[in-house]
Amino acid sequence: MKVEARYKALGADESHQRANELIAWLRDYGAHRINSRLIDERRTLPPYLVLDFGNHGLLGMQVEERFGGLALRNRDLARVLVQAAAIDLSVATWILICLFPGIRPIAAFGSDALREALLPQLASGRLLAGYGQTEAGAGSHFNALKTSAVPRGDGRLLIDGNKTWIGNAGWAGVLTVMAQEFDANGKRLGLSAFAVPTDRPGVRFGGELLSMGMRGVIQSEISFSNVEVDESDRIGSRARGVEVGVDSMSFSRFAIAATCIGVMKRCVQMSARFAGRRQIASGRVLAHPVVRVSLAESLAEIAAAESVLGRVADDLDAGRDVALERFALCKLVASESACRVADRNVQILASRGYDEENLAPQLLRDARVTRIFEGTSEALVSFLGASALNPRSDLHAHLRDDLAAGETADRLLEACEVLRKRPAQGGDGPWPRTWQCDLAGWAGSWALLAASLAADAARTRDASLANARDWAEARLDE
Repeated sequence: MKVEARYKALGADESHQRANELIAWLRDYGAHRINSRLIDERRTLPPYLVLDFGNHGLLGMQVEERFGGLALRNRDLARVLVQAAAIDLSVATWILICLFPGIRPIAAFGSDALREALLPQLASGRLLAGYGQTEAGAGSHFNALKTSAVPRGDGRLLIDGNKTWIGNAGWAGVLTVMAQEFDANGKRLGLSAFAVPTDRPGVRFGGELLSMGMRGVIQSEISFSNVEVDESDRIGSRARGVEVGVDSMSFSRFAIAATCIGVMKRCVQMSARFAGRRQIASGRVLAHPVVRVSLAESLAEIAAAESVLGRVADDLDAGRDVALERFALCKLVASESACRVADRNVQILASRGYDEENLAPQLLRDARVTRIFEGTSEALVSFLGASALNPRSDLHAHLRDDLAAGETADRLLEACEVLRKRPAQGGDGPWPRTWQCDLAGWAGSWALLAASLAADAARTRDASLANARDWAEARLDE
């Protein structure tokens, strides 16, 4: 399965310039108006920030110009999110929640009437959007969702169900709600998506969920009791909600990867600055070989995440469909790396890294959830592993056709064949499929990273990319 851009963006030069202007504004604004510690302590964003972001177009970055948006290309959107996350990960995550699970379903799949009614308000920040999918018993497992949409008999449907961990739920004026649709005879038709105004009768806001990190992002429960919707509220086709959900989840993973790159860059900057100034018995901390290796590994992880994310962005901007495996890879690699880099930052800063007066502990807490939401790392590894075990999958096609990495693809296939034949403990049959997928998923991830970095290094002749390529290939060999 593949995902497409589904909207008309600006030309490359104009988009690049608009993104540059937003980045410059964010840097200045962040220095004077964003207090990360206060956001963390109060567990909320200040109201003026929401208004200012709306006024400067940040919430309309991927809304077409005809609806009042900036219509940035994906490469430029990623650059803005990287900068926002380098300032504050909670703030950047709130932006991406507004953009992708929030606005994206309406912009990409909504009817003309729905888009004309909602997008101008959403792009300007005068209306906020959210996305209601997660339930107590289901996250990214669409078939396990229990919220229902049942026909009332007059062309309308009634939505009933409970959602949890919904970003923006308490602030949103409209939610994209995922529900199992049934016909008049009680037969389940499939998953459908609806734009539900939160002031509609039957919508009830639940409690706010207090998270370990990312505290500036409001996460709440919300319930629906006989909430009326009709065809004008429908997003996408009847019983084709999976398409909407997969699209939203894929772009959210893309955006999460960008924010993870931003927080990694902030951590490396903090580590290098401290290590360059701090003196210990043997000299400067930065001169210590262990610290230098740690920073070098962090830089390699940043380069790897940027490489795969940049390729996805460029393919989308060129009008090419992108396989789901590549979105999963971006999120997996960037989130796992972000947590490692944030942990290294705490370690290099030593006691200062454990002091809440510094931002290092908050960065580590904030980064931790990126390995969980929009698909846990374990689920993404398993998904990539199933693809790696199939020589006709989109993963192998990307390796061979797009990256011209036939040798790497062959190495991956050989490794997967060994996994298939490896006996289970005690010698009774092969390893369970779950273990095969887990190991193959990591092997496939390293293969894709090594191939992408190799292509970038060959094109640019950049020594740092060559070093990152060697690092990824060493991991693949392991």
